[in-house]
Amino acid sequence: MNFPTSDVEKRPEDASNGSEARADLDEEWTEQEEKQALRQLDLSLMSLLFVLYMLSYIDRSNLGSAYVAGMGKSWGITSRQYSWIIIVYYITYPLGHVFIPLWKLLNLPLWVTFMAIGWGAMSMLQAATTNFGGMIVCRSLLGLFEAGFSPAVPLYLSFFYNKREIGLRYGLYLSAAPLANSFATALAYGIVQARTALEGWQLLFIIEGLPTIIVALFTYFYLPNSPSECRFLTPRQNYIINARSIKARGDTAKGKLNTHAALAALRDPKCYCWAVLFFCCDIAFGSLPAYLPTMVKDMGYTAVNAQGLSAPPYLVAFFVCVGACFLSDRAGRRGVFLAASFCVSGTGFVVLATVEAVAVRYFAIFLVCAGVFPGIALNCVWLTDNQGGFTKRGFGLAFGGMVGHTGSIVGGFIFPAEQGPRYVKGMWICAGTMFAGVCMALGLSLGLWLVNRRRDRVYGERRTGDESLPAEVETVGDAHPMYRYVL
Repeated sequence: MNFPTSDVEKRPEDASNGSEARADLDEEWTEQEEKQALRQLDLSLMSLLFVLYMLSYIDRSNLGSAYVAGMGKSWGITSRQYSWIIIVYYITYPLGHVFIPLWKLLNLPLWVTFMAIGWGAMSMLQAATTNFGGMIVCRSLLGLFEAGFSPAVPLYLSFFYNKREIGLRYGLYLSAAPLANSFATALAYGIVQARTALEGWQLLFIIEGLPTIIVALFTYFYLPNSPSECRFLTPRQNYIINARSIKARGDTAKGKLNTHAALAALRDPKCYCWAVLFFCCDIAFGSLPAYLPTMVKDMGYTAVNAQGLSAPPYLVAFFVCVGACFLSDRAGRRGVFLAASFCVSGTGFVVLATVEAVAVRYFAIFLVCAGVFPGIALNCVWLTDNQGGFTKRGFGLAFGGMVGHTGSIVGGFIFPAEQGPRYVKGMWICAGTMFAGVCMALGLSLGLWLVNRRRDRVYGERRTGDESLPAEVETVGDAHPMYRYVL
């Protein structure tokens, strides 16, 4: 696979855009100062983002636990209606990706607070719904509010971290998803056994939605608007984090979007490759939370035990996701780790499609979860790494997410109740898309390696990773001859 070379790669134009931001970067800092600033940034910023995403994922995925706990019987929901309740979230969620590039223009503390209050409220309102139409409205708005936060986090992290640091941080962030499922399914195990005036599934929506609103209020005062505005850092540390970002990414100040770079993202064949990778992984990623408790239940366990047995695979996925992203950062490679993750998950789906023994099928669920979650994290970071300039990164993520998340719509239809308890057709579809993703990831890695090799030969060798990039990268993008792709 090879990619066309932009004319601007051959003749990069000088751009004043961003030069002001670089004018005062002569002051140096010690390695110890940088480590202390990063440590404080990790403890404060990453902790807040981790909690927000964990709550977000709980609020989107507790539908599966509520369904197993009796929501379907209370209303007489059909399998087809349940599929639509799942899918409508994944219709509005991709549409909400249009918000991603706006993160350079918005007051982020106010924006994220509003989004979090919105999805927390929609989660709680699901407890008050009494019909199919009401749930459709709640799930639609839930998807739109959550899309105003989570899809833009890889872009947001690129404000603060360089290419050799962002993988682990985004892996930690996304690992909140399996941890949330592990925690939420264990919590659901206790909630559905409670005897109250409310149904167990109603109590589940309320208890798991309320913490989001509480944390949202805290977010307004704590979330930094930019690398130079971190309240939890000293002025010196703010300077260090901001200067690192400008040197490593070639970014300009907040408040400006580059039209040329936005259009370049839509013309870039690499963005389409990452969109396909998103699609392949999202078929499983979108369907797992909704259908995993049902799959476990159909193995012969009671509804209550199915909630508890759904937790361990997610807990294992948490550690695998963090470990895979850590190793990817250390190696400076994304594609091979992404391909390995897809291969593990695809193997799990093949076992689920071909084996009847309950113990083996349950083990295969561990493989599926351990491959899907690192796959999503690595693909997001890989795309972010290889889009030169803020504007192209923002529009590249928006495009990849909007196209890729349609895979979750497919995932909502491939496990109908009538195909239980083994769901063979759905398992083979997921296995096929995972192994297709393996081929795409390896092919894209090869294509990027060829581009890097050509630029090294023509313009001189240059290390991939943390090197300082010129200000015109914001205008020229990754077509700049000094830019090297992360493989």
